[in-house]
Order: sequence, then C-alpha cells, then structure tokens
Amino acid sequence: MWDSKNLVQMHIELTNACNAACPMCVRFHKNSPLPRPDLQTGQITLELFKKYFPEKILKQIDLILFCGVHGDPGVARDTYEICKHISDTAPKTKIMFNTNAGMRTPDWWDKMGELFAKNKHKDWLMTFSVDGLEDTNHIYRRNVVWEKLEANIRAFTKHNPKSAWDFLIFKHNEHQLEEARQKCKELNITEFIPKKALGVDNGVSLQRMPALTKEGELDYYIDAPSDPRNRSLENPTGPVQDGYHPFDRDDYFKMKKEKSTAYYQEQVERVYDGIAPDTKWDKMKISCKSKIGSGTEIFVDNFGRVMPCCYIGTHLNGTYTDARSMQLHKAMNDYGWDKFDLNLHSLEEILSEGHLNRVFADTWNLKSVKCGKMAYCADTCGQVSGIDKIFTHEEIEDTSRFIRESKCDL
Repeated sequence: MWDSKNLVQMHIELTNACNAACPMCVRFHKNSPLPRPDLQTGQITLELFKKYFPEKILKQIDLILFCGVHGDPGVARDTYEICKHISDTAPKTKIMFNTNAGMRTPDWWDKMGELFAKNKHKDWLMTFSVDGLEDTNHIYRRNVVWEKLEANIRAFTKHNPKSAWDFLIFKHNEHQLEEARQKCKELNITEFIPKKALGVDNGVSLQRMPALTKEGELDYYIDAPSDPRNRSLENPTGPVQDGYHPFDRDDYFKMKKEKSTAYYQEQVERVYDGIAPDTKWDKMKISCKSKIGSGTEIFVDNFGRVMPCCYIGTHLNGTYTDARSMQLHKAMNDYGWDKFDLNLHSLEEILSEGHLNRVFADTWNLKSVKCGKMAYCADTCGQVSGIDKIFTHEEIEDTSRFIRESKCDL
C-alpha cells in the first residue's frame, strides 16, 4: 500500500492552533471554546518543513493539502514561506489550502493571493470555510469576526487566484444559500460549494449539536437543515435527539494543569475486552481513501508524525472513547509511535520500512476486529460513511473530484 516510490499526495497539518472555536472540533473540550486540557500545541516551521520533506520528495508530489484536523494552516508562523518554498522548489506540485480566513491581516493575505495567482496554472486553490453571512457565520465558526474575514478575502482575491467558498449548511443559514452565492461573486471567489454538515444526525435520527460556554453550560444548539436536500440524512426516523455533557470549570483547569492522559491510556489497554467476537465491520471490504490511482496519500500532523490519512489522524490526535478509536491507539502504542516520527526518521525510511502497512493495511484482510482488523478503517472506507456524503449537494455538478482532492470535512 504505502511506499516512498508511490507517494503522490500529502495532507499536512502545519499547526494544531486555531483562532476559531467550532463546537464539533476535536481540539476543544466538550463542544466549548476551551481547548482540550491535554492538548499541546505545536507547528511545522519552514526549517522543519525542509527537513521533513526534502526536494526529492516534493518534486514527486502531485498535491499537497494544507488543512488539518485540529488547527488552521493560516495560523502557523511560516505558512507563507512554506508555500513560497514549494512554489520555488516543486514546479509541478499543486497546493490546496483550507482556512476560515479570520486570522492575520489583509497585507498577509495580499501576499498569499499574489503567490497563489502566480501558481494559478498549477491549479493552486484557496478554500474559505465560511458557514453563513455576517449574522450567521459565527454561530458555528465561533470567534471568527466577519469584518476581518471579509477584508482578508478581498485582499486575497483581488489578484484573481483560484478560490472556493465551502459553506456548511445548517438550519440557521440554509435560507442564505442564494445570498451567499451572490456574495461569493462579489468577493471574486471562483466557486461556491454547499456542503452537508456532520454532527447533526446519528445515522438514524436528526441530532442537535450543542455549543457550550467556557463555564461548561449549554449556550445554544445548532440544528440540522429543515430542507432534506441540505442534509446527509434525508429521511430520519424518530424524534430529534438532543442533550449535552456539562463540565465543571475548576475540574477542567485541574486537568489542564496535569495534562495527563493516563485515564485514557488505561481504557486503551483494555479495548479488546469490550470488542464482540462478531461486529458489523468484520465482513467489510476496505477500499482505502488514501489510494490515489496507482499512488498513495499520507497525513502528517503538526508534530511530524506520519499517518495513513486525516481521518485516522483526527482520532490518533484525539481522545475518543469508542472502540474504533481506542483500537487505533492500542495498535500505535504496541508498535511504537517513534517509528512514525519525522524528527527521528526520514519520510523515505518510514514509508520504505513498511510501518504504515504493518499497523494498518496488513489488518484489512484479518478475519475480525477481535483478531486485529482495524474497525475505524472498515467504518470509514468499508461502507458509505457520513464523510462520503459531505459533497453530495444537488448544486455540485461533479462530486467525484472531491473524493480525491479534499479531505477537510468540517
């Protein structure tokens, strides 16, 4: 599956820091604006980028996606310098960049726009994740200030680079789709892309997404769109589900001070005790989303750790307590996280030694999850998952191009 010679795409998380506080984001504590108490922030600097991805590697890459699972690439210190380095070093490499655009200054975005316009012939694409208009975007993209966002976008698009507006559809903004489409044209953004949001259904019923305060109490709910065409679950059954998990602010700061995940690792070590002999994932044939034609993609987190994809990266950098996630952690703990660390080994060495294959791909044909088959791989790439439905809105003429190009689901 993974080898240094067949690597054609890289999804790189330049930082796990972010200016926004989206309720469903894995970097935040229980849907509040407080970062997860065990989260340690970091970033890939220009110096580290050159170390991790030497020219030989960059020149064989078709596409680099700067998006991430915890952070926004626009927040990283050397983002512009890294993009310019790729422009100067890898003349055929395409960049796709996803951001909420609410950070930095118009001067910085002006430079980025000029650089992206220079690389327009390579289809460099800047995607702005903006979920509504001035009166609604902040409901999901908390802490993002509209005036700053709009000024930054205008500074970027005045150079006429290729750009897109990703619009997550919720009940509170679905009435603005047409107005947003017109705003897209006014802002000189190339393409408007309505997206079906995750987190507003459980696969059977619609589900209200809670947004909590810093004090650990409910602030408001975010609801699924009323129009079935704007959501993944068109025909829900049963009543709408709600509820939230309050927390004590003092307990949060105690956990933050300790930065311990011992409680979680204890659960990880016992994960197989709770996995049944027969699961729905046992018989699923896995068609990995990191397979790109005859090549492959990898995900590299902001600490320089190589992983199969951003979906697994989300869970390995999180503390989800479902069996699928804890099985991933158990496998990495047993095999050794250090074997995937670009601070200790070259990318060529990590891929050629077959570490990703042993931990992940080699499990896909095992008899059952109880025997070690990766349940998360089966759930994400062995059936139609919520992720597969994000880019299926009726207004998108060609949904197939998003399967390979864009992995940012939030």
